[in-house]
Amino acid sequence: MIKYIRFKEQFDAAQMRQELACLEDELWKNHYNRSNYEGDWSTIQLRSVNGRTDNNTAIQVAALQGGSIYRDTPLMEQCGYIRQVADFFEMDKTTIRLMKLGAGAIIKPHVDDALNFEEGEVRIHIPVVTNPGLKFYLEDERLVMEEGSCWYLNLSRKHSVVNEGNTDRVHLVIDGIVNDWLRNYFAADHPLRVVMDDPPSVPMYSNEDKIKIIAQLRSMENETGNRLADEMEATLKLSND
Repeated sequence: MIKYIRFKEQFDAAQMRQELACLEDELWKNHYNRSNYEGDWSTIQLRSVNGRTDNNTAIQVAALQGGSIYRDTPLMEQCGYIRQVADFFEMDKTTIRLMKLGAGAIIKPHVDDALNFEEGEVRIHIPVVTNPGLKFYLEDERLVMEEGSCWYLNLSRKHSVVNEGNTDRVHLVIDGIVNDWLRNYFAADHPLRVVMDDPPSVPMYSNEDKIKIIAQLRSMENETGNRLADEMEATLKLSND
């Protein structure tokens, strides 16, 4: 099981900061999980459920029930380079967010259920603004992520963040569904890769829940819905073996 990868790609943080500077301060929305942090932890939505800028949840496949679908928000039109960065990853994206952790703020230790490569959904972090006082821990290991670097993090493991610096930290965070392109990309040579000999975390959904979600995805009658249903059916078959 992969703990994290630092990918070989290095993106232009200066260009991303220019686009960030053009976004209005009032666009930042407090992170929805208020029990997990102290201080300022907020987001700007560039892709969300139904393309709404006021929907800052990061629910993965389950959010597609009832015909909802992930779409770019109008703000993505102002972020041409950030769109190029996101488009590099040839997978179905769920959410794309700018995530800010204010100076002095902390994110408490927590896990994000089933958010890992092995279970079919990934989160990619690209620092846009950071500082030496930023301390990101994945389990008990501190990861130092430089501006413009690109990382996969297995966030179904315990993680926490403390911003002891005098400036805010902003990451571009891209969530998506594992496909063949991503499997090949993960298998390529990258500067840093750490693998754990642990089994995946307990799945977030029971088989009964998965069957219901698959039915909803099929009812959307589009390519994205069918692809996500195929991915979930594969996990259903594995759990029945």
